[in-house]
Amino acid sequence: MRGSIRPANEHAEVLRSEGYYVVEAENGAAALTLLEAGGMHVHAILTDLRMPVMDGLTFAKMLKGRARFSTIPIILLTATPIVNSWRARENFTALLTKPCALGVLMSTIEAVL
Repeated sequence: MRGSIRPANEHAEVLRSEGYYVVEAENGAAALTLLEAGGMHVHAILTDLRMPVMDGLTFAKMLKGRARFSTIPIILLTATPIVNSWRARENFTALLTKPCALGVLMSTIEAVL
């Protein structure tokens, strides 16, 4: 999902080409709605910090606060400087900085699965 559960389109296409099933959402609120609707088993989430409606940190905190989603690994992929990295580490399984090499992204996804 773009930003939130949704990586940018280029990331989504690469992940699909590697055999991953990718669900995309425009922002954290839309991603949360998709997750709560059910019907899919999510293995990992790739999100950004800066998104409209609901930012990535708020989204991650909301997921961590719901038992049903609290164990899903959340990978932060962002160009936004992380001022309070300790807070980010509490809410994200992995932190990556844009631009991110494809190999680093893929190995991070594989490591959290």
